[in-house]
Amino acid sequence: MLSQIPKGQILGIPVNVVTYETAFQAVVSAAAKTGTLAVAAANTHLIGEAYSNPEFAKVLGSFDLIMPDGMPLVWALWLEGHEIQDRVYGPYFMEYALINSTPNLRHYFFGGTEACLCRLQTKAHELNPNIQIVGAVSPPFGSWDEAMETRLINDINASHADFIWVALGGVKQETWIAKNRHRFHQGAFLAVGDAFTLVAGLRCYAPAWIQRLGLTWLVRLLQEPRRLFSRYLSYNTRFATAYFLDRLRLIYRDH
Repeated sequence: MLSQIPKGQILGIPVNVVTYETAFQAVVSAAAKTGTLAVAAANTHLIGEAYSNPEFAKVLGSFDLIMPDGMPLVWALWLEGHEIQDRVYGPYFMEYALINSTPNLRHYFFGGTEACLCRLQTKAHELNPNIQIVGAVSPPFGSWDEAMETRLINDINASHADFIWVALGGVKQETWIAKNRHRFHQGAFLAVGDAFTLVAGLRCYAPAWIQRLGLTWLVRLLQEPRRLFSRYLSYNTRFATAYFLDRLRLIYRDH
């Protein structure tokens, strides 16, 4: 089913044209087979990082499914001629998957704080009383030595999880999945950023109209200005500039 999903190229990175339903069905279908699946909810931060960092571009390019998490990516796909109306926002996709999971699908939460994971599991059971959660681990902050890495990986393998939700922060979580993918036996590994915090209800979603305008980042900036100002200034500007120049190059080439 994954091979049938159309995709576009945004600054050299393949981004799939999906809805919440088609992305979920593709992941469920792939998770039922042997092997692993790598899924990312990509926004301008990730695409901008991949554009300027060849090593991370390889990481993101190795993923099987890249969902357009931000409205600028939706607009970019639309300009390519793809029929797409809305983004597939990581936190909403996680909620959709939890709600629509059948009891035989096993979920594992990797990332976040202990308090967040506790709230997240409670919320997951509220969304779907029949949800099967087989693990929830808050890994140590920062980098881990090989012994800790092996223990974490062994725990995930022992859980036989179908959905492994990974929330370690943008770039780090995708890099961790790509680096260790060969050590896992099965499951779909889904990099979902701050979805744990939002789905758990520890932070409010941006209003729907703000999201439609592609201004979710502005709400986040107002919530955490010190932490996010330099990041948004850097990556949003980098993405916008690179995409504009890329579009000019394509227009010049076609004429």
